[in-house]
Amino acid sequence: MRNEKLYAVIRAAFFAALDYVFAMFQIHVPSPVGHPFVDLGFTFVALGTMFLGFKYGFISGAVGLGVFDLLNGYANHAYLTVMEVLLLTAAVAVSYRLLNRNDGLSSPSLITIGIVSGLVKMFSGYLRYLAESLIDAGLPFGKAAVTALAAFPADFATGFVMFFAVPGFFVVMSRVTSRMNLSVQRH
Repeated sequence: MRNEKLYAVIRAAFFAALDYVFAMFQIHVPSPVGHPFVDLGFTFVALGTMFLGFKYGFISGAVGLGVFDLLNGYANHAYLTVMEVLLLTAAVAVSYRLLNRNDGLSSPSLITIGIVSGLVKMFSGYLRYLAESLIDAGLPFGKAAVTALAAFPADFATGFVMFFAVPGFFVVMSRVTSRMNLSVQRH
């Protein structure tokens, strides 16, 4: 029992590191609000949830992307990143539970989880920039809603990439873990 918890924490730390590293490779998108960019950090948050379950997926995502924000000039909005991680991990955990069969995930199920994760990232990203427009810029709700749309292309692109990256990386990572005889227990 004790070893299982230790292994779960080690796997969560591994995914936190992946979240951080893949968030470093960015394509910036000009915007009047926030600092939107396209990256694969949230893709690995979704993958961490699929491999680790909601609890450890959320912890690894919040730590990995939270530390990224703290160390890279986004500290004042780290709480919004944690909100995005919470929404994403909850959606992926529910999707995974609903679609996972005893014999594993089918290709349509993996594609569905990729689409769900991408759509949730698009939605949570819009919420993030809406909150930034309301709080930082002090805009009234109507103007904040329109201003948040200016940052939406980055979240749209990130979500669109997740449609394909989540299933693709899951297949590769599943094969690697099975060949290395690593147990991938979901908690």
